[in-house]
Amino acid sequence: MSDTPTGDQTLRTDRLFRWAPWGLLAAFLAMVYLTSGILLPFIFGLAVGYMLDPLADRLEAAGIHRGVAAFAIIAVFFLGGLGLLVALWPLLQSQLIGLVSELPQALSKLRPMLDDALADLSMRLDIDLEAGTQGFVSTLVERGLNQATQIAGSLVTQGVALFSLASLLLISPVVAFYMLRDYDRIGRQLDRLVPIRYRATVEDQWREIDWALSGFVRGQITVSTAMAVLYAAGWSLVGLNYALVLGLLAGILALVPFVGMVAAAGIAMLVALGQYGADPLALFLVFLVYVVVQVADSTFLTPRIMGDRVGLHPVWVLFAVFAGGEVAGFVGVLAAVPAAAVIGVLVRFTVDQFTDLQEAEAAGPATGRRSDRPSAGPTAAAPAAAQSDPSQTDPAPDEPGTAGARDTDGAWRAKP
Repeated sequence: MSDTPTGDQTLRTDRLFRWAPWGLLAAFLAMVYLTSGILLPFIFGLAVGYMLDPLADRLEAAGIHRGVAAFAIIAVFFLGGLGLLVALWPLLQSQLIGLVSELPQALSKLRPMLDDALADLSMRLDIDLEAGTQGFVSTLVERGLNQATQIAGSLVTQGVALFSLASLLLISPVVAFYMLRDYDRIGRQLDRLVPIRYRATVEDQWREIDWALSGFVRGQITVSTAMAVLYAAGWSLVGLNYALVLGLLAGILALVPFVGMVAAAGIAMLVALGQYGADPLALFLVFLVYVVVQVADSTFLTPRIMGDRVGLHPVWVLFAVFAGGEVAGFVGVLAAVPAAAVIGVLVRFTVDQFTDLQEAEAAGPATGRRSDRPSAGPTAAAPAAAQSDPSQTDPAPDEPGTAGARDTDGAWRAKP
C-alpha cells in the first residue's frame, strides 16, 4: 500500500494546520485566566528574558558561552535593579504613604469646587442646575472617597502580593535565565514539530509575531522608563509633592495604552489640587509637565523606538485592554496588547488563506484544473508548483523575485 497521502487526507491536514494556532491560543488564554493570580512573576521573567535576548545573541556571537552570557546578563539586571530599589526605598516608602493618605483629602476638595462651578453656570444661564445635579455630585464625590479609601487600604497589601520580594528575587530571575539561555533552543525544537511542507509558512508567521512582540515588549518598556524619568524630573521642578512616586506610577501606567495616560494625568492633578488648592498657575504648571512629556512621547520616543511595530488599530488596543482587565485583572491588562498583537497576526494569516483559497477555486474552471487542497501559504506553494512541472528547478536563493530556496532537509526557507 502506498504511503502517499490522498487528496482527502491532505485536505484534512491543511484544515488542521489552519485551525491549530487558534486552538493553541485558546488553550493559552484559558490557562492565563485560570492561573492569573500567580502569573505575574512568570510573565515578568519571560518579558525580561525576551527583552534581553538580542544582548545575549551578541555576546554569544563574540564567543561567550550562551549559558554564561545569560547568567551574567540576568545577574547584572536583577542585582542592579535591587540595588536601585534599596537606595530609593526610604524615599519611595515615605512618598507612597503620603500619596495614599492625601488622595481622599484631594477628592473631598472637589465637591465645593464643583458646587461653585455649578452655581456660576446657573447664574450665567439663568437655569437652576444645582437642584438637579446636587445629588449627582454628592454621590459622585462619595463614591470617589470610598474608592480612594479602599485603594489606600489595599494598595500596600496588594502591592506586596503582586510584587513581593520572594517573587521578584526568586521566581522571576530563574524564569528569565532559562528563557534567555534556551530561547533559540526552544525555537529549534518547536520548528522540528512542524511538518516540512508547512515549516516555511510557520516561520514566516512567527517572524511577524516576533516583530510585533519585540516592538511592544522591548520598545514599550524603554518608552515607559524614559517617561517615568521625565515625569519625575518635571514634577520635581514645579514643586509637586510625591514627584518620584508619581513619575514611577506614570511610567508603569504608560504600559497600558490610552487608559494609563488618562489615569496618570488624573492622579497628578488630584495631588496638585490637594497641595495647591484652586491655584490656577500651580495647576497649569503641573498639567504643562504632563503635556510636554506626552508631546515628547508622541513625536520622538514612540516613533523612534517603537514605530508601528504592533500594527493594531487604537480601538482594538483599547478593547483589548478592557477585555484583559475584565478576564484576568492586572495581569490581563499587562498582557492585553501582546495577546492582541498575536491574534492580529493570526487573523491576517487566516484571512489571507481563505482569500487565496477562494481565488484558486474561482480560477480552477478557467484553467481546467482545480487543486484538491488549499494552499499552505505563499511560501509553501512554490515547491508544489516546482514538483508539478519537472522542467522547473528550485530558484537560487539570491534570484530576484523569489521567496527563498530549498534547504538540504527539503524544507522551503523564505528569504529573510
